[in-house]
Amino acid sequence: MDYVGRLFIFARNRTKDMERRIKIVWILTLLTCMLMIGGQGYWLYNQYGYSVDEYMHVMHGQLLELEKSEFKARYEQKNSRSKLDVRTDQTLHVHYQMQLPDSQNTSGRSKWGVTFSEKQMPQVPTDSSIVRDSFVVENIPSELVMEAASRYTAEQTTPFTVQHFDSLLRTLHVEPEDIQLTRTDAYQWAGTYAPGGRLFRPLMHIVYPYNPLKKEIATATLVIPLDPLIRQMGWQLLGSICLVILLLFCFVYQIKTILKQRRLDELRKNFVNTMIHELKRPVQTLKMCVAALSDKAMRTDEQVMDEVVRDAMFEIDNLTAYLTKVRDMTRADYEHTPLSIRTFDLKATIDKLVRLCNRPDGKRVNITTHFDMDTPLVTADPVHVANIVSNLIENSVKYSHDQVDIHIDCQLHGTSLTLSVEDNGIGIPHSAQLRVFDKFYRADNLPDRNIPGIGLGLSYVKLLTEAHRGTVSLRSRPGEGTTVLISFPQ
Repeated sequence: MDYVGRLFIFARNRTKDMERRIKIVWILTLLTCMLMIGGQGYWLYNQYGYSVDEYMHVMHGQLLELEKSEFKARYEQKNSRSKLDVRTDQTLHVHYQMQLPDSQNTSGRSKWGVTFSEKQMPQVPTDSSIVRDSFVVENIPSELVMEAASRYTAEQTTPFTVQHFDSLLRTLHVEPEDIQLTRTDAYQWAGTYAPGGRLFRPLMHIVYPYNPLKKEIATATLVIPLDPLIRQMGWQLLGSICLVILLLFCFVYQIKTILKQRRLDELRKNFVNTMIHELKRPVQTLKMCVAALSDKAMRTDEQVMDEVVRDAMFEIDNLTAYLTKVRDMTRADYEHTPLSIRTFDLKATIDKLVRLCNRPDGKRVNITTHFDMDTPLVTADPVHVANIVSNLIENSVKYSHDQVDIHIDCQLHGTSLTLSVEDNGIGIPHSAQLRVFDKFYRADNLPDRNIPGIGLGLSYVKLLTEAHRGTVSLRSRPGEGTTVLISFPQ
């Protein structure tokens, strides 16, 4: 196997290996992003749960303070003629009695609305009081005796109501639900709460023992608002969102970079293949010309020699034009396009290009010009301007049918020079109009894939136009033709 073959196989293997590595990089990057985003989401979830628990704990502490204030207010409103006797040993003995309003009235109806008889009052003390309640509570913590007894006294004189509890809860700026006053089977000495609900609708189930000696409790469900939770986690949420956005941006940017690199590799590959295809024709023609020149019999025929020389010069010009475009496009990748700005006659330059335009056999080419300017003198690089117009004329001829009509319009308005080249060619599809100025790109609507070209014509035009600080654009409709507009500052 020759050297070129081995080089081709090596390049193909390296390309496959590179594509495999790119796939591995994509997979690893995607997994890394998913793991980091998942970990960040898990951390936020736990942090959210911690914030909810912390908020409930703080709110429960505020509720207990409000309950103490409410209890104190009710306790201070107790009837002055009521008395609670509390005796403690191992158990709590509660003996609640209330003074009668009239010490001489031991029977009949008092102004409290209760009828008493002698039989009903065998244990009434001598101080004319009536026993309202008497019971025993076992295993009560000693430090809670006085508070529990005070709550019992307050409940006997000023009963706790649902309205009391609702007003307390609304003081915390929460929406209470399902408020109930009930009894339990066991003693409960302190208020408690339990979390519940869904992720974005957290609930707080609270229990308030307003009369623990009688096992009476108040229960309610509070809907925790999300606004304070979000404000509490503001910086954490902002940092997490920024981190996730940064990760997604890096992932998308990496994918775009890899895709762009692959597209450039494909463009380079296509460029090499196209260049080989395009160079075959002039090389083959030059080879035939050299063979004709080496034939002594044919060298005596001057007419044949003139045709051979003319064909050779034509192909050499084409080859030179190809190499010039490649050189200028390559140079543009790492430096600015050099310009030689001077004042020249634009009309004379374009007329010369029209006169020397290559008209292929089998095509009828008609080129018209129009100059809307007071003077044909303009300031630019004459060589580059000539290359721009020459490339546009060449494209119009190349991508047209047998009858080619080209119109070149030049206008000078103030400090702006506008050139337009209009043809009646095959046109450019709308989907390809944004890419025709890319290097090595050729549209897919070519009637003949053997039409010569390497996809550098319009990109070369754009390069030279932007070197003059100008702009280039086009209008095209498939089957009707294309108009390329170029504007130069003057």
